[in-house]
Amino acid sequence: MRTILLSLWLLLASASAFANPALHGTWSAVVNGQPMVVNFVAGGAGTVDGQPMNWQTMGALLFIEQDGEVGTYQFQVQKQQLSVSGGIFGDTVVFARGMAAAKSAKRVLGGSRGAESAIAAGGGQELVGKWCRGGAFSANSGGGSSSMTCFELRGDGSYSYQHEGSVSAYSSGMYGGSASQSSDAGRWSVSGNRLTARSQDGQVNTYTLEKRNNPKNPRDPMLCLDGDCYTTYFQRAPW
Repeated sequence: MRTILLSLWLLLASASAFANPALHGTWSAVVNGQPMVVNFVAGGAGTVDGQPMNWQTMGALLFIEQDGEVGTYQFQVQKQQLSVSGGIFGDTVVFARGMAAAKSAKRVLGGSRGAESAIAAGGGQELVGKWCRGGAFSANSGGGSSSMTCFELRGDGSYSYQHEGSVSAYSSGMYGGSASQSSDAGRWSVSGNRLTARSQDGQVNTYTLEKRNNPKNPRDPMLCLDGDCYTTYFQRAPW
């Protein structure tokens, strides 16, 4: 898939695609509780949160290329708003022209007492974001299992956690399966290499924290808690 997208990008960059002038300029939004700033420069260059990128459009499709990776999005421009979906975004994100949205988010984060508790002692604001780990297994005899676990650390010092899993098996016309879900929410803080989660049900857990980059894709940062590693859900710079 990566090879196909990269080939498509090269084709678009040299053929009928063009950098739609309606996008030219700076746009900002709040994504996953964090400010995001995108700058579209005439000719197909630009930046995402200060990191260089290249872009092209074809109809309602927007192609963003960074470090050899191509993301495909759908977009719509209406007056001073840019709606974008697909790619790294789970839902539609609405950008406003200029820096106002990003500046507003920074003021909220900077003035939040929860943010002060989250970054107390050893820092921690760089950990804010959504982090996930998942896996799947298929048995030769039939059936298998899958799971997905995600947690989100927010800039106001709150967190949410969600786990979903399923197991299935079938043989000789017989089928069985089960599914499980669990969730949690509370407050988080970090001190040095220790992250503490205080659940809303009163339970307190402390984890050994380590920042790594995904060995399969070094451009994706990871958070490891007691050795269990979670990869960033949204695009962000590696550690």
